[in-house]
Formats: sequence, structure tokens, C-alpha cells
Amino acid sequence: MKSLHFNNTISERDMDMLVVQSVLTDPDFCTLLTNKTDLKGKSIKVLSAEISKSDSDLGESDITVVIDAEGKSYGFLIEDKIDAIAMPEQHSRYVKRGEKGVTEGAYDEYRIFIFCPEKYYRNNDEAKLYEHLITYEECKDYFDGKNDLISDFRSEQIRQAIIKAKKPATNYVNEKANAFLKQYICYQKECYPFLDIVTKETRNGWWIDYRTELGSVYVTHKVQKGYVDMTFPKASEKTDRLKSAAEWAKNHKIPNSAVIKTKKSAMIRTYVPELDIMRGFESVDKEDLNQCFEAINELIDFANIVELMRRITDE
Repeated sequence: MKSLHFNNTISERDMDMLVVQSVLTDPDFCTLLTNKTDLKGKSIKVLSAEISKSDSDLGESDITVVIDAEGKSYGFLIEDKIDAIAMPEQHSRYVKRGEKGVTEGAYDEYRIFIFCPEKYYRNNDEAKLYEHLITYEECKDYFDGKNDLISDFRSEQIRQAIIKAKKPATNYVNEKANAFLKQYICYQKECYPFLDIVTKETRNGWWIDYRTELGSVYVTHKVQKGYVDMTFPKASEKTDRLKSAAEWAKNHKIPNSAVIKTKKSAMIRTYVPELDIMRGFESVDKEDLNQCFEAINELIDFANIVELMRRITDE
């Protein structure tokens, strides 16, 4: 079983499933959770376990387990993190969902957990707000102490999730910037579906990246700055060549372009209208927005043509 490989594809959803399956099939694993709380030592019985329990106003709990402990019901609300950025007020929404569960009679009391690698907990202030912690490493030790194939499988899954975990970003997602990004992506998919956007919807919308066919070259819309940059990584010492390319671009649909040099990279920059993220997507002038997308498209086309010519000469 130790030869099992997940090809670095372990997701938080996979870990959610592991917890729910373990809680429902392994009473001792559930005791691992209750021993983290003031319920330690009580006789327990699992009543239900659910993934992604959502509330229209308060968001989603990754894992919700309801147990009976000597005649009283408790909701365990568990946030699972491998390496994702913590959302603002994420813990406080767990508290509100727990209070709502009590009010609605789903359980008598609740307890809130975070389930994550040790490294994530050490490096994330938001994670420390959770009242109860259970680490991936603790769960792996638990499964390592058992002697059956499913425990070996779960141990290996957790091990590879721990390897995947990296130091989380210290910047929280800005709700306004994230909302802008989501609407921006919807507009792009509807009006410019041929553009290959790579920025995930869980990010902020300050800089939005697009893939090109030209190797590692990518295009970035720096929304509030009013720039669209085609970046050439590790090309800071090749700006003379890039200036020649920029001159060509000025004469072919990209008239207001310039070459910008950073410490390691170089880029061809074109200037577009600045968009105010904090005022919201609805406030954006659609002509300005379309001008931005046209500039993005022109730079991507430029990169793709260069790559096409390179392929032709290589054949």
C-alpha cells in the first residue's frame, strides 16, 4: 500500500471524504475528535455526517458531524484546509452557523474545529481562531497504529496531502476584489470565451492572468493600474530584443506599447482604462472594459503568432 500514488492531486474534498467515512465506520476515530473537546471520556454515538453543508446567508461548513453524548446532541463543525487561503471572517461564520443550528434544533450544542497540516496551523493566524485543532499528522499517526488495508490507504492519502501543503499566503481574500473577479470572469466567459484565463475565482481581482501558447510567456491585466502586460520571465537582460518586438507591435494593432524591465523579467506593456475594483463590477463602463479585453486579446494573439512562427521554423 505504501506504493500508492495520488500524483499530487489530493484535494480538500478528498480529505473531507476521508473524515466523513472514518467517522461513520470507525468509532475510535470519532473519539479522536471528541477527545479534543470537553466531551472527552463520554460515551458517544454518531448520528450523522455531512460534507459541504451550506446556508444561503452564512456560507458552507466543510464537514458537519452530529453526535449523541450521553443523551445530548452536539454538532461538530469542521473547516478543512490543505493550503488554501483563509477567507475573511471564515471562523465567525462557523460560529454563526453553529448558533443557527442550535436555534433550529439540529443539535443542542456545537463545537468548532479546524482540520489541517501542522505547517498550515503554524503559519496562519486565522486558523488559530478555531477553538479545536486536529492535525493531519495526528490522524496519520492514528491510522499508522492500526493494522488493516483501509487504514494504510488513509495514512498514505494523508501523507501525500501533508507533502502537498505549503506555507499559506498571509494575505486574506478581499471580499470586494473577489466579487469583482467573479463577475469579471463571467463577463469574459460570455463575451471573450476564446481567452484562456488562469486566475482562480478564489483569488483577488487586482491582477488577472491569461495563458498564451508561447511557452512560459503570460499576459496579465493589472486592473486598477490600467496596464496589460505580456511578461517574459527571466528576460530582464534581453530588453533590447524586446524593444524591437515592441516597435513591431506599435505598428500592428498595439500602438501604445512600451517595454518594462523588472529585476528578473521583462514585459511589453500596453495602457488601458483603469477599473475601480472597490466600486464594484457594476460601476465599470463597458466600453472601458471591452477596451481592456481587446488589448488582452491583441497581446495574446501577438504571443501566439510568435509561437506559430517558431513552430514552423522548427519543423
